[in-house]
Amino acid sequence: MSEGLSLSFFHDSGFTRQKCSKCNSFFWSTVERELCGDAPCVEYSFIGKPLFSKPMNLDEARESFLAFFDKHNHTRVERAPVVARWRNDIYLSIASIAVFQPHVTSGASKPPANPLTISQPCIRLNDLESVGRSGRHLTTFEMMAHHAFNTENEKIYWQNHTVELCHELYTSLGLDGAKITYKENPWVGGGNGGEALEVLAGGLELATLVFMDLEEDPDGDIELKGIKFKRMPRSIVDTGYGLERLVWASQGTPTIYEAVFPEAVTYLTQKANLEELLQTSGSLISENAKLCGVLSVDYGSDLTELRQMVLDRLNASGHKLSLSEFTSIIEPLEKLFAIVDHSRALAFMFGDGIVPSNVKAGYLARMVLRRTVLLLKDIGVPTALPDMVLHHIDNFSKTYPELNNNRAHIMDMVNLEIDRFNQTLERGRRTVQRAIDSGGINQDKLLELYDSQGLPPSVVSDFANEQGHTIEVPDGFFAMVADRHQGGAKEVKKDPEAIGSEPTALDFYKDMEKRSFSSVVLLSEKGQISLKNTLFYPEGGGQQSDLGVINWDNNESKVIDVQKIGDVVIHYLEGEIPKVGMQVRGIVDDKRRSGLSMHHTATHLVGAAARQILGPHVWQAGASKYTDRARLDITHHRRLTREVIDNLETTVNQLVLADHPVTTKFYSREDADRKYGSTLYQGGAPKYRDVRVVEIPGIDAQACAGTHVSSTSKIKAVKFLRTERIQDGVERIEFSAGPDAIKAAQKERALLEETAEELGVPIDQAPSAAQKFVKEWKELRSRVSSLEKELASFKSSDLEAENIGSIKFYSKDMGDADFGEVQKLVREITSEEGSLAAMSCASGDKGTVVLAKSDSVNLDCGTILREALTSVGGSGGGKDSYAQGACPKDKLSEALSKIRNLVS
Repeated sequence: MSEGLSLSFFHDSGFTRQKCSKCNSFFWSTVERELCGDAPCVEYSFIGKPLFSKPMNLDEARESFLAFFDKHNHTRVERAPVVARWRNDIYLSIASIAVFQPHVTSGASKPPANPLTISQPCIRLNDLESVGRSGRHLTTFEMMAHHAFNTENEKIYWQNHTVELCHELYTSLGLDGAKITYKENPWVGGGNGGEALEVLAGGLELATLVFMDLEEDPDGDIELKGIKFKRMPRSIVDTGYGLERLVWASQGTPTIYEAVFPEAVTYLTQKANLEELLQTSGSLISENAKLCGVLSVDYGSDLTELRQMVLDRLNASGHKLSLSEFTSIIEPLEKLFAIVDHSRALAFMFGDGIVPSNVKAGYLARMVLRRTVLLLKDIGVPTALPDMVLHHIDNFSKTYPELNNNRAHIMDMVNLEIDRFNQTLERGRRTVQRAIDSGGINQDKLLELYDSQGLPPSVVSDFANEQGHTIEVPDGFFAMVADRHQGGAKEVKKDPEAIGSEPTALDFYKDMEKRSFSSVVLLSEKGQISLKNTLFYPEGGGQQSDLGVINWDNNESKVIDVQKIGDVVIHYLEGEIPKVGMQVRGIVDDKRRSGLSMHHTATHLVGAAARQILGPHVWQAGASKYTDRARLDITHHRRLTREVIDNLETTVNQLVLADHPVTTKFYSREDADRKYGSTLYQGGAPKYRDVRVVEIPGIDAQACAGTHVSSTSKIKAVKFLRTERIQDGVERIEFSAGPDAIKAAQKERALLEETAEELGVPIDQAPSAAQKFVKEWKELRSRVSSLEKELASFKSSDLEAENIGSIKFYSKDMGDADFGEVQKLVREITSEEGSLAAMSCASGDKGTVVLAKSDSVNLDCGTILREALTSVGGSGGGKDSYAQGACPKDKLSEALSKIRNLVS
């Protein structure tokens, strides 16, 4: 690798390998250069001087790219969703190659075409705060690519032809080949690595060409960026061409946003009354974009430092601006550009089925929306987000009609999330006050307030300022949040070789009605055995394992658990175990298997009904199947109403009665993807080369390893038991199927009859009678509360206050009074300004002491009470406004006296 990528294309086309005098990187160019052509070594030179022969918009640039590779024998592949359903390690599609990881890149399945070309919408949030500010950053972008997957038996093309295609593409679009440099910069990531070239022109990185042929190995003989690798049997051409950057370079506008979103920028500038500022500041924006593109690479994202460096450069070239003047010009426009970008991201996120929530991709979508709402408030158009999202839906629907198909759903979620955020802000002041009172707000607390309460740092800072506190908000905050939430689950791999047994033949897939079988023991140790073949289903996919018995000779042992490790099924036995080589007979518990199978198929029906009634955004967030019931967790942004629940239950039972066949078939991963798409993977990313598809034709199809009934009518009936919101954006549906559905309905009827009898009314009058009872009970409870307050007020008026300075100090031992009564008395006393109450009571030998104050008293109750009780052999503490603790009953008087002395 020290010789670099010395390709015949470079030598035949007049390129020479040179070294950058600034960054010391090697690059290839047809002309002699001192610098590599990459930021920060050079500034943008294409602004005002487009690189290509004619300006292009997104559709024109995308089609030019794809048509070029059509002509060069690549097959177009449809885009994947921006939410990476097929991956367990990431939540969002971050690159075109991510669509084919890990199943294709690992060799587990074939690509959908080879070679192929694609334009994949991607979302990256690690540079969130740079969007709008740098002039080039985006949250959502399309990564155009051509990929070739080379194996030992199939050679498509490799480095030389990749660069040749790239160069021909750009020159065919009018880019002068002499302006292109290819900078060597090896790539590592995700356990792989390889040589790579960054394609540069005008100071802008137009593409990256990665030649992935290495995999991490601590004993490897190749080292890249401090990591050891070995060659892998596959070599993959992984390219990435920025669609938006191509458009920008073809137009030469001051920022990428004006090239990519011209109508959106115009609309928002008019709505925010920023047209004059944008028109009069054109040269300033242009220079700012050039300098930010260079300086932010060197100095990171410290905003104040970056702004000052840009301003120094601007003033040196003739501008005469103070930092405040420069900020007042550039900041509103930066926020405007960020809003235009973020609203497109939201259209794709919600259109592709992400439901806002507090976890995973839903968390990231909510973060982007809330940041956008605040930016809109900053530029004076707080209600413009729905219009901005609608604009992008209209603009992109020609290319992506699914956005228009989901228009109503997208807008429902946008409006609902805006309402929820406004409610969060209304509660925010009290939350911030409590945080300040309990120790202040540092960076960790800011992150906690955002994660747990949804309060952005700028809002926290504003609320704190209202209360006379200054909060330091770190620049790059949202990038930190995104980093915390972008990763997915890390797969824990089990080592099948550690089992020491050959793979088990899974006979339950051949005949799911069969319950007994014969086999041979392959492994036998410590209460567990593996067999040559088995009908026992191992736990997995949210389904419990089969149980039953194993017979051999004159022995019988219960099967108490079944697990699958790698390709080996382990049967855990209670009692004696057969030895290796013995013939055994297995009998599966029929009632348990049948119950599990009915509930598993019913789960598929419930999910299908939910997608039919609620919309395609519904996705399985979790599921469990038991013998007598099941639960399905679905992504949905609203609570399920009684009407929706009844509709779901009716639809499911109609599907049951229609007697649809339930079929199972194994497909290669690529065939399954081609036939069914990513909706196949409701239960998560598949782990095997071949995918088992359980299909109810015309109703549902899922990759599923579980057991099922052969037709829907065998379920007999489905009864919904309850629904609940288990977390924001996720609804849980619990239900029973088969005979257990009948039992559940009978139990519900019995409870209703018992309730009606208790109320002394007929069943049909039970709801109204219960409502009347609850209403009367609430009225009585309210009356009791009022009487208790009156009693507490009477008792407090009977107490005499001792004046200690400006404090009215009340102290009394209440003897054996109820602790709740003591608390009410304390609350009554401290409702008066300038009051401090120390009260005690006892239960048995244990004494309890309460110390509380009104807001105007400047004392720390927690500290005082702790010291007083510690001195008499007790303990306690609390906040500065309220504290309680315990001590021996005979020490109560001494404790109250100690408190009085400490207060004095």
